[in-house]
Amino acid sequence: MISDKTYNNRYSIFIGLILIAYFFNLFIDVMEIDAAQYAGISREMAASGSYLQVYFQGKDYLDKPPLLFWISSVGISLFGNTNIGYKLLPVFLLVIGLYATFRLATLWYDRRTAILATLILGSTQAFALMSNDIRTDGLLTTFTILSVWMLSEYIKQQKKIFLLYAGLCIGAAMLAKGPIGLFIPVVAIGGHLLLTKQWKKIFDPSWLLLIPVIALVLAPMCYGLYMQYDMHPEKEVYGMKGPSGLRFFFWTQSFGRITGESQWNNNAPWYYFLQTMLWDLQPWVLLFIPALWSRLKCLRSKTNFLNKEWISFCGFIIPLIALSFSGYKLPHYVFPLFPFASVLISAWMVNFADRLPRWLEFIQLGLIHLLAIASILIMAWVFPVRSIWLPVLWCIMYAAIWWWRYHAKDATDRWILPTLMGVLAFQFVLGLHFYPQLLKYQAGSQVGKFIEKENPARVYWNDEYDFAMDYYSGRIIPNAFGPMVDTLSPGTWIYATEKALPTLPRHVVIREFDHFPPSRISMKFLNPATRSEKIQKMFLVEVTNK
Repeated sequence: MISDKTYNNRYSIFIGLILIAYFFNLFIDVMEIDAAQYAGISREMAASGSYLQVYFQGKDYLDKPPLLFWISSVGISLFGNTNIGYKLLPVFLLVIGLYATFRLATLWYDRRTAILATLILGSTQAFALMSNDIRTDGLLTTFTILSVWMLSEYIKQQKKIFLLYAGLCIGAAMLAKGPIGLFIPVVAIGGHLLLTKQWKKIFDPSWLLLIPVIALVLAPMCYGLYMQYDMHPEKEVYGMKGPSGLRFFFWTQSFGRITGESQWNNNAPWYYFLQTMLWDLQPWVLLFIPALWSRLKCLRSKTNFLNKEWISFCGFIIPLIALSFSGYKLPHYVFPLFPFASVLISAWMVNFADRLPRWLEFIQLGLIHLLAIASILIMAWVFPVRSIWLPVLWCIMYAAIWWWRYHAKDATDRWILPTLMGVLAFQFVLGLHFYPQLLKYQAGSQVGKFIEKENPARVYWNDEYDFAMDYYSGRIIPNAFGPMVDTLSPGTWIYATEKALPTLPRHVVIREFDHFPPSRISMKFLNPATRSEKIQKMFLVEVTNK
């Protein structure tokens, strides 16, 4: 009876475990580089009240749109410059993105397919990372899938209220990360209507109602950009003389990376995202490949073609191709496409799980056991645990992999449930142990917390700086380098590297910090025997009388 009751509530249990994993991530320190900088900008915005004109360390900031800063500044105003202050509202909105994925899949498929799509998406490494390392991609993902859901409702019901909602969501997606927030919904919905030959709906004049709604949402940002940049052609920002804020937002930052106008270019190959998805779409990438291939084969089929749902296919493939032509690529750029991938995987699994070969199932279990091995190595070798509770929790979750597999009542659950439990066990180890231990080596956040606690009258950084210092210290820490450092009065604190210490005025060491950039993890760092070779010594010193 207990087994039956547990099994009947299986999907609710896994939704709960995913949300618990996200909750743990709220308390992990903000990571360098991007998230720490965005946290600093949000803190400055909350302190200054300058919401339409964005500044970082008191200087013009022209890179990302302001939605993340607006949202996080609210959290910081409520909870201070803490981890939860910066992360709470963005993570809440990330959960809304899961709900939107569920509602979108419910429109086009059955309820079970929608639930599985939500579970698949919520358990990906990408979503686990977005609930921890808060950047603009989480908001873009949420508002993009919300807009696609609303547009799908309009296609189904022809009620104009859904166009209003869709316009609001598209505008918010653009406020999160630029025109890509418009591009993805357009190609997802437009591609579906084209492939299903719904010409009347394509040329429906009601689509024009989206334009004023989107424009209204973007108006505050556009006004701020115009006043901050277009009204001041004498400004120079990031090496750009007299930049137009409006042109930068609507063209340079997005399309300029394809045309070459943008200064950002890391020469990543066209297949870059295919490589990064091998990790970011785990543990589902093995199932995504045949799911995508199955949908591709439908393009060649003349039977039931018009009755297919093509939103998820077009919403994934077309933006992926476009992003692959960008001159500058980072793994998280494709995260907003993963809701579509999850729907493809779920729909395919519900229909074909009972036809899959056993050897493929064993490979999937093998991938889960690689994560299990990684969990054991983290707890026993990389950062040895000091208490028994986490290993015990992990052992229970590992045993549950086989419990769910044994009690699965059909092939779909036999695939999905053990995989979910395996990846969540791994993510619990990351959120409860690995990241908290790793970020003890992020000296910027440790220094910032110490400064906030001790509250010195004057503090500077000398030859190396971390964005997290500003956020956790609750102040803008200026630079003192070169001749200026000799003018600092006694009692001034300076943050510097070991190499810079001989160049500083007479001083005493207040505290020493171990530093390693968390975004540059290497085997030498993970190996406790060689970790000291990768750690940089940082010092907080106080200037004394000469």
